[in-house]
Amino acid sequence: MSDFDTTGDDYTADDYGTTDEFSTDDSASYTDTYGDYTAEAELDLDGDGLEESIGLDTNADGIDDTFDSDFNNDGFIEQSVTDVDADGIAESAMIDTDGDGDLDQILTDSDEDGWADTVESDTNNDGVIDEVQIDYDTDGVIDEVQSY
Repeated sequence: MSDFDTTGDDYTADDYGTTDEFSTDDSASYTDTYGDYTAEAELDLDGDGLEESIGLDTNADGIDDTFDSDFNNDGFIEQSVTDVDADGIAESAMIDTDGDGDLDQILTDSDEDGWADTVESDTNNDGVIDEVQIDYDTDGVIDEVQSY
């Protein structure tokens, strides 16, 4: 969050019909005209001398972020893509939540106990992943089908 220190405050809340102005030393300003409800805000968060509405250059390399992120110059910011199997076809952006180098989408043993998740999920060995059945009150009847 930016810290805006005020400089040269000039605002009068009670003078109807006059322009209230507020400016800061961090290239931000606010102007409000009573009746017209006009508001302006100018921010230069990266310090490049350009308002963020004009140019957004978050890494201050002198190149607008839109161009930094448009690798094929088609006018659209590229999506984050990964080619896991090096086949030249980019898979969709995937996550590695446990940080072991295996992306979650291709993870087959999420608890890393040596047993594939599909095997652990088929306790009766019928080839179909089992439903989770819960009996909270331990009366022998699955709660989701119990009626009171």
